[in-house]
Amino acid sequence: MKILPLALLSISIILLSLPSDGDGPAESQTLEPTDSPYQEVVYTEQQELNVTNRLAVIEVSGWGEIVIELYDNMAPITTDNFADLASSGFYDGISFHRCMEGFVAQTGDPNTRNNNPYDDGMGGSSTTIPLEICPNATHIDGAVGMARSSEPDSASSQFYICDGPQHELDDSERMENNGDHGYAVFGVVIEGLDVAKSIAGCETYGNLRPLLSNHPVDDIVMTRVTIIEGEPIDVMGEKMSPVEKEGGNTPFLPISTLSLSFLLLSFLFHRRR
Repeated sequence: MKILPLALLSISIILLSLPSDGDGPAESQTLEPTDSPYQEVVYTEQQELNVTNRLAVIEVSGWGEIVIELYDNMAPITTDNFADLASSGFYDGISFHRCMEGFVAQTGDPNTRNNNPYDDGMGGSSTTIPLEICPNATHIDGAVGMARSSEPDSASSQFYICDGPQHELDDSERMENNGDHGYAVFGVVIEGLDVAKSIAGCETYGNLRPLLSNHPVDDIVMTRVTIIEGEPIDVMGEKMSPVEKEGGNTPFLPISTLSLSFLLLSFLFHRRR
């Protein structure tokens, strides 16, 4: 009989349309704390595809805007810290203090608001966070990372934007080469990378003032940093429809396809009779 294969085909289509309970995001795994009262290093093993990434818009006086996609799906501790500081106005009026063409443009130190350039790079907020590492978040061109001291859990408010790929800063590279941890990447520039690169290549004091060799001669000030909620996207990078937003990442067939299968099966069955 020809109806049996058709019936099996329709049943297979129906089964494929049902959501699976096992398609949820993987949970983050972390290392146990050592001598610290809290975790020094947090490893996120896999990005969470159901998380909507926020955007950060950095307005730089006289230079333009830099738009960053925050990796909420890969570094939530770090992005929350950055977003909280930005929303409180912490970054408003802070200048870039370390600019190295072909390497990074660094900012986020409140000490840059005073008239003493020699303490720039030594300040931060009142809170530090653990080093948060996701293997999928690496130092590609335009990557945004957290500056810190030699202690893994010393990151506070200072951050940098990569001028070109800097994979020697990745945790995997540094751990393999010398056993030291790398730096946390928590975002990437999606607009205004030319602005960031221009800042990295700005005029610095160089040999004229050796202690300030990488310090910009002129103030490059962030007037405002604004956090914007992002639009949900699917894994292919396209905006999701309202139905897909509710259904998550689980693939499903449209109702019209299921209805067509039933109608076709019914038609063939009655025709055979």
